[in-house]
Amino acid sequence: MTHDTDSEQTVRAQLNEIADHCETHDEYPEDVSKTDVQELGQTLHDQLADRIETYVAETNFTRREAEVWALYKYVDEYNNFVTYDGATLLLSTPGTGFSETTEADEGAAVSQSVTSEDAEQLFRAAEEKVEDARQTVGAVTFPDRDEVLTSPNLVWLNHHTVQRLRSQQQSGETTLDDVATRILDETETQRSLEEFVHGYLGTRGEDNVTQLAVERESFKTGALQITSHTLTQEELPDIVTETDAIIHHGHRYDLHFHEDPFGPRDLNRLTLYAGNNIIGMDAVSLKEGLAAANEHMKDLLESDEPLASRTVE
Repeated sequence: MTHDTDSEQTVRAQLNEIADHCETHDEYPEDVSKTDVQELGQTLHDQLADRIETYVAETNFTRREAEVWALYKYVDEYNNFVTYDGATLLLSTPGTGFSETTEADEGAAVSQSVTSEDAEQLFRAAEEKVEDARQTVGAVTFPDRDEVLTSPNLVWLNHHTVQRLRSQQQSGETTLDDVATRILDETETQRSLEEFVHGYLGTRGEDNVTQLAVERESFKTGALQITSHTLTQEELPDIVTETDAIIHHGHRYDLHFHEDPFGPRDLNRLTLYAGNNIIGMDAVSLKEGLAAANEHMKDLLESDEPLASRTVE
């Protein structure tokens, strides 16, 4: 379980908040200038530059695909990732370091204009290329992976680590995934989403929480990113620090949780609870929020897209 107890927003969180405002109001927030966006972008670009250049040099990603992939896939210390709107802001603002104007084959300058839909398409294009590569490697090294594993993924391990896992193999365990899963399950605390949010709100107090929300996209991953917007600046409740994983509709998710004194925000989030004193946002009871989370998960399970989360009994 990871969490954020720092009241200072990270670069990614600041960019996402600015991008949300720009998407809604078509202008920067009152206290933000283009220079601020450029400085934040340059800071983030410096952090990701080596990865981006590696992608451009050693894969078939275009530069913009490489940039959006790095922005979306690499999170900060509090597990914030750059949203599509955040990526749009960076790619469309000159001076951030991202997608600086280049010359096309015909000699014409490439436009800086990028929409949120463009950013999503760039990520999906990169995702398809990565999946093609995984399928090739998988077919060569683990041909029956789809029959043996629920949602196979490519991972690299040190040879010594592989040997240690093999030495722990028990009867009935046919893969290293079986071994690692058992060892992890034996040492972690799992709670249902309903149990966790009830416990958190019961401890923090509903009057002290403005909004409790989960990133919609995180249901498709192996980690639920849950944010509580609260002005309470105390140690996190035990139910947060002592919960390693969330179980939702038979799927296991790592818990990524942090408390944020700013906000609340509604974009790309599913609200589990919202108080009745939020301007521009309707109150959401915990019962309503959990029902919405259940419906969202049912829709995902009925879709053709496999989830990255692991199923548990």
